[in-house]
Amino acid sequence: MKAIETEYKGYKFRSRLEARWAVFFDIMGIRWEYEPEGIVLSDGTPYLPDFYLIDFHCYFEVKRKSIRGTEEGDTAIKKISNGAHSDEWAGMICFGDPMDDDIMIFCQETDDGGGGNYEGQVTFGIHPETGEPYLFAYADRRERSFFDSFDKEMKYIPMLTQEYGTYKESDFVTKEVLGAREKARQVRFEHGQTPGMKRRLS
Repeated sequence: MKAIETEYKGYKFRSRLEARWAVFFDIMGIRWEYEPEGIVLSDGTPYLPDFYLIDFHCYFEVKRKSIRGTEEGDTAIKKISNGAHSDEWAGMICFGDPMDDDIMIFCQETDDGGGGNYEGQVTFGIHPETGEPYLFAYADRRERSFFDSFDKEMKYIPMLTQEYGTYKESDFVTKEVLGAREKARQVRFEHGQTPGMKRRLS
């Protein structure tokens, strides 16, 4: 199926799937850049991820749900994870739209036993105490801190785990977050219209 170029907020996205993610980010109050300056993989290959999420210090790649588990999907994962393996940058990849909630992160982490590469399933949510957009690693119960790299300018990634049961997914993924996912899937882009959506989360 051929992707449909879609205009939103003055950007011409390569697909409606990418545009739906931009809508979701806007509703959630997540700052983003579309197709930021390209980076170079460790083998010298140039690479241009779809988004850079400013407050999460992560590149974000969008792929069709149908390629999950295929050679094309595995290649996409290999590219976005390259920065974590080389300790250069952090990356995330999603398969599908925000309703599908199939997202992986590749970054650096530290805990009381040391630090190293981290990869795992995550979801976007709202921190139950601060009300700010946060990532939640719902499959990990260990307490950790997450960073884009371990260089002198390392940046903290706002992400929490279950922390021995202190938090659970429903603390972060509220009805407002679920509503943002649904609105992003249902938004219409006919005739170049820009959806007038503002964050309504509290």
